[in-house]
Amino acid sequence: MSKTMSIAFLSFSLLYLLGVSYLETFIWLYKVTPILLLIIVVLRSEPSQTRAVLLFSLIFSGCGDLLLAIDEFIFGVAAFLIAQLSYGFLFSRSWGVGMRRWPLSLLLVVYLFFMAWLLIPKLGELQLPVMVYLLAIATMGLLAIQSRLPMRWAVLGAVLFIVSDSFIAINKFVYAIPFETYWIMSTYYAAQFMLVVGFLAAQKQSLRNQSVN
Repeated sequence: MSKTMSIAFLSFSLLYLLGVSYLETFIWLYKVTPILLLIIVVLRSEPSQTRAVLLFSLIFSGCGDLLLAIDEFIFGVAAFLIAQLSYGFLFSRSWGVGMRRWPLSLLLVVYLFFMAWLLIPKLGELQLPVMVYLLAIATMGLLAIQSRLPMRWAVLGAVLFIVSDSFIAINKFVYAIPFETYWIMSTYYAAQFMLVVGFLAAQKQSLRNQSVN
């Protein structure tokens, strides 16, 4: 990603975070603009399956942002579910790091079981969709950790995505987190940025290797 686009992404992310408490008109536009910038970055990259899936995931992430902004929780979760499955697919193409990261995978599984234990008594009729989503992010996280991609940036992005989703779930169903928007959106924007940078770097390296061979 170019320095100019990175600065633009950071600037619009901060604009939303700093203005969310004061801006009412078109707040949804401020919220989704950083994702639109990432879509532009991906569109400028070399055509490939990675680019197509990244665009698919970012578009549904943007839809999820808009749906959550207008309090359409179930539809927002559905949009993010598709985005998570798309990222999981990209990580699955690089499966095979071996045993080196299994301790991290085990830690993630323990964490997600804890989240399920924490949430299930609070979910009521939303138990099924939230548990399906939890399973999806668990799959995405495990595929990320066990992929051949380096921890920086895509794998860390996957982990931060899970952290952001955890903040949303805890805030909505368990406990009102102080300044919740800042915690949720700062980790979310960082996660999306890292995922895009990581996958595009991996794609660039793959294309370079193909040209050499």
